[in-house]
Amino acid sequence: MPRPKFLIEWDAHEYEHRERSPDWFWAVGIISVSVAVAAVIFGNIIFGILVIIAAFTLSLFAQRPPSTLHVVVDERGVTRGRVHYPFQTLKSFWIDMEHPHKKIILRSEKMFMPLIIVPLGDETDVEKLHESLSLFLSEEFHTLPFVEKILEYLGF
Repeated sequence: MPRPKFLIEWDAHEYEHRERSPDWFWAVGIISVSVAVAAVIFGNIIFGILVIIAAFTLSLFAQRPPSTLHVVVDERGVTRGRVHYPFQTLKSFWIDMEHPHKKIILRSEKMFMPLIIVPLGDETDVEKLHESLSLFLSEEFHTLPFVEKILEYLGF
């Protein structure tokens, strides 16, 4: 049976950027230095260094504006940026419209990346997208992973 031809594409930010106040950076710095000093006191110098490096990296990432992803859904699969996910490697989908930042949650067959989160653009025709994805994948309710919810709560 030939596959139906379709093409849906949009641009979306990879994540919602939040401006951080200087107080936020001070809090991250104070907490990380405190944890690093405690690690050194308890004799774990390597962990202390790791905490300082992680805090520095976190601060750099928090200042970085989100890049714009080009998303394409066609008869071959879903392409998010430069990564293509063929329908053969996906099990199901859910379009999360309840979330303030609408997104598609795809369940993959891969063990180390079971959920793929694809942001929706403001101009995306959700009805057409739902109809097209339903041709290849089953619709199944998926929620954001716990870690993703924590990161959103913390502003990432």
